[in-house]
Amino acid sequence: MALRKLLKIPKLPIQKKTEKPHAPAAHDESNWLVSYADMMTLLCGFFIMLFSMSKMDDPQFERVKESVAKQFGGGYTSPTEDLAQFITQVLDDQGKLKEAVIQADVFGISIAFQSTLFFDTLSSEVKSEGKQVLEKLITSVADKQIKDEKKYRIIVEGHTDSRPIVGGVYPSNWELSGARAARVVRMFLDQGFSADHLTAIGYADTYPQFPSRTPAGEADESSYAKNRRVVIRILQPKVESMPFPEPAKDLAPAPANPEVSAH
Repeated sequence: MALRKLLKIPKLPIQKKTEKPHAPAAHDESNWLVSYADMMTLLCGFFIMLFSMSKMDDPQFERVKESVAKQFGGGYTSPTEDLAQFITQVLDDQGKLKEAVIQADVFGISIAFQSTLFFDTLSSEVKSEGKQVLEKLITSVADKQIKDEKKYRIIVEGHTDSRPIVGGVYPSNWELSGARAARVVRMFLDQGFSADHLTAIGYADTYPQFPSRTPAGEADESSYAKNRRVVIRILQPKVESMPFPEPAKDLAPAPANPEVSAH
């Protein structure tokens, strides 16, 4: 130390040893896939659990299928189309196709007959001509049930015109329409159909399909006759909600003092 001062040797700064910075570790960008896959697995399991507890609405599902098919320009075949063609053939073989209106939707099909085919005025007893038509129709549906391994739900609706009943067994159109529907249901029962798959409904004059008046304001006899009808609905087995008749639009009111005629 004294020698350094004597020789005037400058003191050199002491250099501290510095550590070289470590190179950052390479980042594994695939790690996030593990968490993402776990989340997707949990979500998939969650939705499977929800689906297992849900109740499939077949008619609504068919509506979605039809909508999607039309949206993408594809074809759609209704599950009730085969049934509609079958019933059409049954009635055509009897020569009664012109006396029925057959409509199909996702629920099933409906067959509307004018009530004069089955019933006399103010009566709920099925005429011999109507009985032949119904017996052939009912046995054909029963055979198709066995062939297709299905149990259709049958709803029979009775409809009258808007004119009040005067005299006779039934005091109003409600009793008359209900009795006619019940009589047709009884024929289904006699052919072995399950009672829990049958429903009889009397609608009286609450669902007319044609206006009761002409544009001139006069009573329309042909419309009265068309509104008196029996509708048989053959629904798919899984249909649980009962479809109501579609109300006709823009119907004129019935005459204030209508004349009494056939119901």
